[in-house]
Amino acid sequence: MSEHSATAGVLGRRVAVVFGATGWIGRAICHELVRADASIVLVGRDANRLAALQRELGGGDRVLSTVADVTSQLEVDDAREAAITRFGHVDLLVVSSGVITGSAFGDGIPADWADMIDVNLRGLLHASQTFAEPLLQRADSGSPADIVLIGAVSTDVRAPRFAVFNALSAAIKQLARALRHEYGPRGMRVHIIEPAFAVDQSGERRNAAAPGHDLRRARAASAVQPDTIAAVVTLAAALPRGVNLAEVLLLPTETA
Repeated sequence: MSEHSATAGVLGRRVAVVFGATGWIGRAICHELVRADASIVLVGRDANRLAALQRELGGGDRVLSTVADVTSQLEVDDAREAAITRFGHVDLLVVSSGVITGSAFGDGIPADWADMIDVNLRGLLHASQTFAEPLLQRADSGSPADIVLIGAVSTDVRAPRFAVFNALSAAIKQLARALRHEYGPRGMRVHIIEPAFAVDQSGERRNAAAPGHDLRRARAASAVQPDTIAAVVTLAAALPRGVNLAEVLLLPTETA
C-alpha cells in the first residue's frame, strides 16, 4: 500500500478553497487535498508562488489559483466569485493564513500586533463569513460542508514571548466554537486544528517569523509537521456528514 493510498479518492467531487495556500502549512494541505481527489482553489497574495504551486499540483481542470489578500474584503469576495464561477459550488473552506511575531510584551511593536490581528483574526473573519453562504447552501442540500481553521496551541506558559499571538489563537478557538453552535444545526461542520510549536530551552518558540531564527532550522524543529496537519484536514472533511471532528490538538508524542 502506498503512503497516500488511504486518502486517494476520499474527497472526490468536493470543492475546497484554501487561504494561505502557498504557506508552509498551506502547501501541504493543498497537496493532500489534490491527492484525495478534491478540486481546489488556491488563494494567496503572491501570483508567482501561486503559479509555482499550481504547477507542483499538476495543474489541470481541478486546480484554480486566485490572487487575494485575506485582509481585503473585496479580494475575498472576488475569490468566492472565482471559485463558484469555475466549479459551481464550494463545500470545504480551509483558512491557514497566519503571521507570527515574537517578543517580550514590553518590547512589542504595535505595528507587528496590528499585522497579526489583521491576518490571523480579521482575515479569518472575512474568509469565514464570505464563504459561509455557499457552504450553508451545500449543507442545506444534504451535502457535506466544512470550515477548517488552522489555529495553534495557545496555552503554553513556556513561551511568554508570544503573548499577542497566543491571545489571537485563543480568540480563533472561541470563534470556532461559536460558529460550530451557530452552523451545526444546519449541518455545516466547523473544525479547528491546533498544532504545537517547538519550544527551545530558553522558552522561545521556534518559528519562521521569530527574529534570530533560521527559517529552515525552525521548520525542521517544529513539533508537528505540515503533512500531519494536512492529513487531519482530509480526515475531518472525509468523515460522515453527521460527525464533526471539532477540535484537534496536535502535540509531539514525547512531550504530550
